[in-house]
Amino acid sequence: SVMGIIRQMQVIADRTVLLGEVRADLMTTTDKATTAVKQMAAFDFNEENPYNRISDYYAVINNCNYYLANADTNFVRLGKKIFEKEYAAVKTYRAWTYLQLAKVYGQVPLVTEPVLTEMQAEQEMNKTRSDITAICNYFINDLQRYVDTEIPQYGEVESFNSKFFFIPVRVLLGEMCLWAGRYQEAATYFSQYLNKKNAPVITRTS
Repeated sequence: SVMGIIRQMQVIADRTVLLGEVRADLMTTTDKATTAVKQMAAFDFNEENPYNRISDYYAVINNCNYYLANADTNFVRLGKKIFEKEYAAVKTYRAWTYLQLAKVYGQVPLVTEPVLTEMQAEQEMNKTRSDITAICNYFINDLQRYVDTEIPQYGEVESFNSKFFFIPVRVLLGEMCLWAGRYQEAATYFSQYLNKKNAPVITRTS
């Protein structure tokens, strides 16, 4: 289930980079860029643009919601909660996806339960929309209890170290605190992440 969510994340991963970088002040398109990319760079985001697919984000979110609603977090083996790491990882994926949604679309419906019918989908999409501050504050509260939960370990998957498939909870909390205007908390989370006692993150300039 988690690997299926990771595959869905790949659909929006490249788009997230493009939406962030192509529309930034330090980057511009060339004549060889596609019409869709040029429109995106110019903030001309019509419904026909292939990069304007809000449903792709909600597909990830709905699968996360389904997993979180059905995972048995009380299942214990050898004194350990078996699905605790995956549960925290999926919560982090959901929060990250909502952050990207809010960055692009501004106000969006906050859906935290799995949607299984068309009628339910229509009801959820008609809910009062949440802005990026509300989104961030909701997920900061949702993730804080998992800040020390380890990420899953699946070894190598197609020659890639699977630990890099997952988003560190502290890093995402730091970013969400920045967007929510909670700057002291953001600095604390980033500092804690970079200076972890047992696994400090070494930064480089080259």
